[in-house]
Amino acid sequence: MRPPRSPFDMPTYPRSANSTPVVTRSLRTRFVAAALLAAAVALGACSDNVTAPSAAFPDTMHVSPATFANTTIDFKKLYPKLSVQVPSSTVKGDTTIQKFTVNPKDGKRIEFGKNSGNIIAIPANTLCDPNQNTYGPSEWKKSCILATSSISFEVHSWTDGAGVPHAEFFPKIRFNPSAVQPVTLYFQAPLMTNYNTVFIPYCDALNLCINEGLNDAALETYTSPLSGGGYWVYRMLRHFSGYTVTAD
Repeated sequence: MRPPRSPFDMPTYPRSANSTPVVTRSLRTRFVAAALLAAAVALGACSDNVTAPSAAFPDTMHVSPATFANTTIDFKKLYPKLSVQVPSSTVKGDTTIQKFTVNPKDGKRIEFGKNSGNIIAIPANTLCDPNQNTYGPSEWKKSCILATSSISFEVHSWTDGAGVPHAEFFPKIRFNPSAVQPVTLYFQAPLMTNYNTVFIPYCDALNLCINEGLNDAALETYTSPLSGGGYWVYRMLRHFSGYTVTAD
């Protein structure tokens, strides 16, 4: 397990031409963990006005406060037609690896992670056929040919030393932008004390982490109270890739 880092022990990141930070998995974890830890410690200790140092984050990651829904999420009511699966798991180091299969005509609700606390909800008719559709940022909102056969997935998840959850999904696949109910990712963040600067960024194959909600209102991050303390942090997805919880 990775040890907690000092909130101010920030790495220096190489930059691409568009000034988006290039972060390896280990550095990305350190980057996000340090920021959220700083916010949690400062806010939880004594002040409502102290946040993590904004200089630690590039402008492309700034975001408005997450939208707070002061209601408990009832997944059975929200997804009454989805069967629930808790995939068997293997553990490599600090990473939990789980495999699951989804029939695109039925969908499925997957509970994943070391303690099965995170959820990916995949409603019916949301999966684009990975063999017949293009993939990339310019394609997310385009219509697609829907998958008709079951697709096998793998999710790698871990929690860093500051209690920040992370997940990477394979294979990379697009979701139907016209679906009645979208694919949604739910992270449990029991240690989070403030949701005002929290969001879920997407990290691509090159580990470029981007706040998609800046240019796509549908991908705004939401929070809801978590039983026992902390919050659910969640948002709609347009595609499978790497995701985490971070703070601005």
